[in-house]
Amino acid sequence: MKKSVVWFEESCIKCAMCAEEAPEVIVFEATTGPQLKEGVDITPHSEKIKRAAQFCPKDSIKHHLQ
Repeated sequence: MKKSVVWFEESCIKCAMCAEEAPEVIVFEATTGPQLKEGVDITPHSEKIKRAAQFCPKDSIKHHLQ
């Protein structure tokens, strides 16, 4: 079974759009920016993460299956 891998690039401008698009897996904090929620299996939420990446104005969300 493939596993989703997600990371946020340093180019992130902390706009919080990703957390709005994928609140099940991404949490946003003003000081640190977006982070994956702890303890959440992100693989079933792959489509929402892809959508969040599409809406990212700086293309800072990277997502792939491995």
